[in-house]
Amino acid sequence: MVTKGAIKGWSILARSRRVRAQKKKDIFKYVLLVPMFVLLLLLFAYPIVYALHSTFESYMYGRATGYVGLQNWIDVLHDQAFWASFGRTISYSVIAIPIELVVSIILALAYYRISGLIGGILRTIAVIPFIVMPIVTGIIWKLIFLPNFGVADAVELMIGVKPFDWLGTSKGAIASVIIMDLWMWIPFMFLIILAGLQALPEEPFEAALVDGANAWQTFFRITLPLLRPTLLVAIILRVIDAFRIFDQVYSMTGGGPGVATQFLSLHVADVAFNQTDFGHASVQLFIIFAIMLMLVSIFYFFSERGTK
Repeated sequence: MVTKGAIKGWSILARSRRVRAQKKKDIFKYVLLVPMFVLLLLLFAYPIVYALHSTFESYMYGRATGYVGLQNWIDVLHDQAFWASFGRTISYSVIAIPIELVVSIILALAYYRISGLIGGILRTIAVIPFIVMPIVTGIIWKLIFLPNFGVADAVELMIGVKPFDWLGTSKGAIASVIIMDLWMWIPFMFLIILAGLQALPEEPFEAALVDGANAWQTFFRITLPLLRPTLLVAIILRVIDAFRIFDQVYSMTGGGPGVATQFLSLHVADVAFNQTDFGHASVQLFIIFAIMLMLVSIFYFFSERGTK
């Protein structure tokens, strides 16, 4: 005869077995993650640690020659060429990103109501610049602004304007880089903002329509506040990319004329590979990362503060 005590004992035993089996499954899941974790350490953690170590060493012809402590950091903080490239990057970003944001919002609002086959075709055409490789984009725009043979000179002659040396002057080179950047990144921001518009709830707009709000009131009081998180993501991604710009500028101007378009990434590449001074280049990379983190944090703080 089976007693209540025996039934209770079997129940406890069965429960303990289930717990042990579940623990084994959990451990097995973590064991499966170990190879990927090791791979991530090799791909990300090791290069960062190595780069940090190189900031405390002196280099000559690409080889470490000894420990110098904080001297590399002191040198970079007093390096006028580095801070000049930082200023050029900020100037380019302050001009390009707001224009891209405004144009992208206008395009997203215009495309928002277009659907069906026509809408799909127009969206496909709009994103073509974004899918072109950056280095190819730079070559295309270099050919466009090429003196005497480029499309820009032909258009200027057609409208009766004296051809301007776009790539041969500092102001022209900077303007050409900004124009290229607008062509390349407006589709990216347009897609993000369009997706944000399509995800907005309909109820606030229906209420505004009932209350008699016009298009401007609806846009500034409903659309923009609801789009704030989407705009924040778009701007943060563009700020990060603006500090990383390299391929298209390198293939278009090479940082010239002189150093007119030598932005931060091109300056660091010059220090690392032309001067083979990996110590100073590593310090500059960490400073750039810290500046980017600070700018994004400040912008995010004020954006969050504005939503409250």
